[in-house]
Amino acid sequence: MLTWRTAIIVFVAILAFAVVWPTARAYLEQQDMLDGLRADAAAAQAEVDDLSADLARWDDDAFIEAQARERLTYVYPGETAYRVLDPETLEAAADAQGEAADGVAATSADTWYDALWNSVEVAGETGAGAGSGAGAGSGAGSGAGDASGDDN
Repeated sequence: MLTWRTAIIVFVAILAFAVVWPTARAYLEQQDMLDGLRADAAAAQAEVDDLSADLARWDDDAFIEAQARERLTYVYPGETAYRVLDPETLEAAADAQGEAADGVAATSADTWYDALWNSVEVAGETGAGAGSGAGAGSGAGSGAGDASGDDN
């Protein structure tokens, strides 16, 4: 049997839960957010440490010398620098230079805007052969754009 005393205790317990629950929920959400921010801060600190180590390497003369040799191909006086080139790359570059030289020779007497337009045409001819297998230039994706442009 439910007495008045038990009913009042249950009512007070429910009221206490209703008062405390929003505060406890907000606290738990803030703790989760704080954990995420601490993880972000730790990742940022690790990145700062890595960048500081990279910066400290530039204080070493041997590292600077190695970077100059690798990136800028510097050599000491009396040394001979050799560059090994891939023969396939050389043939492709020579073909491209030959085509470019033909285009430049033909347009050397043109005005700047004629030369610009001719270079666009040459680039379009070169790109059309490479992308024709993928449906480039077929107009498959341009129909909606053309229709929206006509509405204006």
